[in-house]
Amino acid sequence: MRYGAGHKAQTKSRILDAAAGLFRSRGYQATGVDAVMASADLTAGAFYAHFSSKEDLLAGALDNAFQQSRAGWPARIDRLSGAAWLRAFASFYLSREHRDHADRGCPMPALAQEVGRLGDESRQVFERHLRGLVDTVDKHIEQDSRDAGAAISKVALSVGALVLARAVSDPDFSDRILSACRDALVDAPAHS
Repeated sequence: MRYGAGHKAQTKSRILDAAAGLFRSRGYQATGVDAVMASADLTAGAFYAHFSSKEDLLAGALDNAFQQSRAGWPARIDRLSGAAWLRAFASFYLSREHRDHADRGCPMPALAQEVGRLGDESRQVFERHLRGLVDTVDKHIEQDSRDAGAAISKVALSVGALVLARAVSDPDFSDRILSACRDALVDAPAHS
């Protein structure tokens, strides 16, 4: 059976979308190729027509997940700067919604630990997007400074807070983690 132009690209995109969600919600190690392909409504045999390995899939899925996550930011946030931007970012990133929907959220809290144990390709994709987030934070909060130290610490606080809030079983404690870190993020000085 012959497929139309663009079929292979569309199929690869379906696989990447499925993998991006599954890797964020279940983790890389806990998600097999069969599960990814089933989620994309494809047979496992079709996998190698698009990817050379599961780690090759992860690199593409990470890129996809970061783009999906960024597209989900509230539109109004891009019109803000300074303390207003930081408050809006903290309210969005350190929210119950973001905590409870890892499959649609930022891949950093979901996959950082696993990516750190893998090869260079996935790490490079992760680092490129981490640097992009640090640059975004820096651009909005430190208009007169090129020192990214404050931006790095704000990103680290945000990612770490989400990791901890997702890891605990007590919902009240999880909410307190998010709230305390939102406050700390907004109240922390802009410069180190």
